[in-house]
Amino acid sequence: MKRGVLKFTILTAMLSVMALPAFCWDDVGHKITAYIAWQRMTPQVRERVIEIMRQAPEDSTLAVFYRPYGVESEEMRRVDFFMIASTWPDIVRDFGSDPRFRNEVRNRKYHKGNWHYDDTFWKQVGGKAEPLSGFAEGGVAVAKLNEFDKLIRNPAARDEDKAIAIAWIMHLVGDLHQPLHTSARVTDEEPKGDQGGNLFLLTPKGTARDKQVNLHWFWDSIVGRNVAYNGKMSEREYIERLAMRFVKKHPYSSLQSKLNIGDFDELQRESFALNPIDVFSSDLIRFSEPSVKYKKRAFAVAEKQLALAGYRMGELFNTAFGAPQTAAVPCQIIRKVMYPIYKKQTPETRAKAKPTAVLLDVCPTGPAARPTIMVAVNGKTEARAFDVIKAFTSEDEARAYAAANSIKDVNFSDQ
Repeated sequence: MKRGVLKFTILTAMLSVMALPAFCWDDVGHKITAYIAWQRMTPQVRERVIEIMRQAPEDSTLAVFYRPYGVESEEMRRVDFFMIASTWPDIVRDFGSDPRFRNEVRNRKYHKGNWHYDDTFWKQVGGKAEPLSGFAEGGVAVAKLNEFDKLIRNPAARDEDKAIAIAWIMHLVGDLHQPLHTSARVTDEEPKGDQGGNLFLLTPKGTARDKQVNLHWFWDSIVGRNVAYNGKMSEREYIERLAMRFVKKHPYSSLQSKLNIGDFDELQRESFALNPIDVFSSDLIRFSEPSVKYKKRAFAVAEKQLALAGYRMGELFNTAFGAPQTAAVPCQIIRKVMYPIYKKQTPETRAKAKPTAVLLDVCPTGPAARPTIMVAVNGKTEARAFDVIKAFTSEDEARAYAAANSIKDVNFSDQ
């Protein structure tokens, strides 16, 4: 088959797969982390990452997902490409196993099953994890992340190799934030490990194989099951709304000190620690549907993990391809501004506003028009876009909040 025909066939098939309204951690979750990462990345880093990924080897099919033309803006096409790239390791896995493409698609060489996880073998004793040794290899995600991180920072490395590394980094960072991608629980029922919860069934004994539901699937599909895609919006709108919801609930400033950029071993340990507490909690029962309480707790964990994965991914690329976006700048500050703030300033709206002490996020995320103010941040005066997080009734209330939340940058002079 000629290259042009092959590329068209691959793209058509891939787009037909993506058009299906079936979402899971492998799709929605990865795209959410990618979208959040994109908001953290500087414009220069975004441009460089897209430029590199467009140089991906032809047989990888990665660059096929970039649309150079269309009715949408260039920015939207680039963010779409970036989000799809985060799912590329799953795409090549599915195409490599599809008999329709087995003799046509050369990208089977890019599918690596044991790169998607990095399991710690353990047994549960008194509600705690007791690590075990002497088991077969449990995935190499951490080793591959370390390898790819070095590659993208190597000025002598080829862009086509960096393109593949970027896609894998995006995917593996997301994978490792799903706790069961770090876990192989050993029990009497699973003496060789439960394969990341794949052997832990949530359906009754005797359920037909094609109707069985396991714990790994439960966590993989947690986003789409809690916030269903209704078909009334585009996929990007669906992803964006979820991402902004998670970011609002878990702002960058609340997780900034926990990023540990480049420490992938710590990332694995942190995610694994969720297993004995939140995944295999005492109220989880084999062959039974999880309780409402368990489902609610699990989704709360997933929200935080997805936001954290996005922040880590974005700052990792910032450090690899440019300066960090918010180096030495606190994201939350307290200032006195004219509040409420209206999108359209008129004599009427100005009359309604008055000087008010407010908590500002000066590291806002998401594509939205925002007001800016001149603020003194760490001794430097600059214009900063901001979101108002909270308005205080008095300066004393603002001071008390600052003390309780370790906010040191407080200034009540009128702006």
